Amino acid sequence: MADLALAPSTRERFRQYEFYVFSVIGFALKSYLLVRLPYRPWYVNLALTMPLLLLIYCFFRFRQNIIIPWSVIGCLVAAITLDVLGNLFQLYGHPFGPLPDYDIFTHFLGSGFSLIPVMWLLRATTRRMDIRLPQSMLGFFATTITFSLCAWYEILELWDELFWGDNERIHGSHDTASDLQFDLAGIICFALMASLIYILKDRRAAPTPLAS
Repeated sequence: MADLALAPSTRERFRQYEFYVFSVIGFALKSYLLVRLPYRPWYVNLALTMPLLLLIYCFFRFRQNIIIPWSVIGCLVAAITLDVLGNLFQLYGHPFGPLPDYDIFTHFLGSGFSLIPVMWLLRATTRRMDIRLPQSMLGFFATTITFSLCAWYEILELWDELFWGDNERIHGSHDTASDLQFDLAGIICFALMASLIYILKDRRAAPTPLAS
């Protein structure tokens, strides 16, 4: 009986370690994709991105029993696509609509799209552990995590320029601060919209109290 009682606990602990290992591997692969992203042909970036997205989907689907909505996968695709299109059509360094540079557009929208998977994953994993955090707290955590990932991308830009040196990725003394400014603006806007949607979704799913 004791062995039977320990089996689920051991299985759950293994699943947690497996998640940690997957997170480290996924983070490393994502960093590899981003570090030379602007200087690879678009089809190479596509060939690297699709297996990574498939790996993420299959891991959560078959190892964690969590089905990632295609809308969440679509947000990841959109974040990468914005950068790929900018390089494909040489939009960077040129005005884009009312904006002085396409780079502002990608940092605002790309970071905003990146927040959606982070918030969804936080919400899904905490609820699976029977922890129902207030949506305001989920929004705060998702915002800080996503902004930290954006800061990591800026570090990758620096390393790219320092260690490869074949292209300039930091344009001027204010480039990094400007990028992070629009990253944060996009993240906050998307966090507010996503939080509102989740709040409305939870209210709709809540059981209606019986009339006395």
